[in-house]
Amino acid sequence: MDQVKQVQQALREFAEPEKAAFLPTFFQALPGGYGEGDQFLGIRVPNIRKVAKAYLLPLEQLTDLICSVFHEERFFALVVMCQHYQKAKSDDEQQAVFAFYQRYIKNVNNWDLVDCSAPKIVGPFIWHHQDWELLEQFASSTSMWQQRIAMVSCFYYIRQNDVDITIALAKRFHSHTHPLMHKAVGWMLRELAKRDKPAVEFFLQQHLSVLPRELLRYSIEHFDEPLRQSYLSGSILES
Repeated sequence: MDQVKQVQQALREFAEPEKAAFLPTFFQALPGGYGEGDQFLGIRVPNIRKVAKAYLLPLEQLTDLICSVFHEERFFALVVMCQHYQKAKSDDEQQAVFAFYQRYIKNVNNWDLVDCSAPKIVGPFIWHHQDWELLEQFASSTSMWQQRIAMVSCFYYIRQNDVDITIALAKRFHSHTHPLMHKAVGWMLRELAKRDKPAVEFFLQQHLSVLPRELLRYSIEHFDEPLRQSYLSGSILES
């Protein structure tokens, strides 16, 4: 049995029928949802990661998995890509992982697939190469998933104490039409606030009257309760 089939068998050993029935609703894979048409085996994320740790397949063996109709197999492939990127010992090896990721980016097509990979592959690649044109390609894409990749990759820049990129993308996407982008912007602002709360507060005060409620709630989740309530009520602008 080849390794890809071994992985598929190992994943299916963790499949839960009840979870497989629930996940299409959770990931909006039903008709009209943002994940329409996706299929699920019903495997919990820790178990996917467990299999990924046991089977560090080379990139060339990940093609069938990243192209799979099953969400969990694509998740597995992305986790392995992240492992390869983190273990890479040269720029060439990192380039190879990123090129593979880009080649199959259309299959990074739900929020968890973006979130598990963008901060670990896209963020560090763009940062270390200072390739801001590449970030712009993601941000200006017509694909919401690529826009989310741009936003969530900020997790890496924040860890490098970069404030400007996150704020710039927050300004760009805070008026996005989709709630998933509101959550992504709010999440990154929340992370940025752990390092530079004044920068986040300045952004919030500038845009408070037009910020989507969910974005605001995510952004201020860890603020002290009186300050959080001031933002939620809008009274922060009156103080």
